[in-house]
Amino acid sequence: MAEKYGISEEEYKLIQQQASRRAELRREFLKQRTNPWKHAAEAGYVFDPALQKYLSMKATSFEQFKPNRTNSLFAICAIAPMFVYGYFIWNERNNREQQIRSGELRYKDRMFKLA
Repeated sequence: MAEKYGISEEEYKLIQQQASRRAELRREFLKQRTNPWKHAAEAGYVFDPALQKYLSMKATSFEQFKPNRTNSLFAICAIAPMFVYGYFIWNERNNREQQIRSGELRYKDRMFKLA
């Protein structure tokens, strides 16, 4: 059977054992999850340590942040261009506003007109 998938017999047996272990854990979880009296003292939820670790990590990710070369490179290559582009837009709008207020840019030469 293993030759059909291009793997050795040992690898195939290992994969089968892992699949059976996963199925057993899933059956056990569903058995606990659907038993209304088993976890009544814990608000009816099955405590999953892996899920708790994940949620704790997500909640405290800001405290665990450590600046390094990769983070700095991300800031330079991804965030800085946004600020540069925003500055160019802001500067161009301010210059156009100054030209309109001083009368250097006539109404008929403006790009966006009301009439």
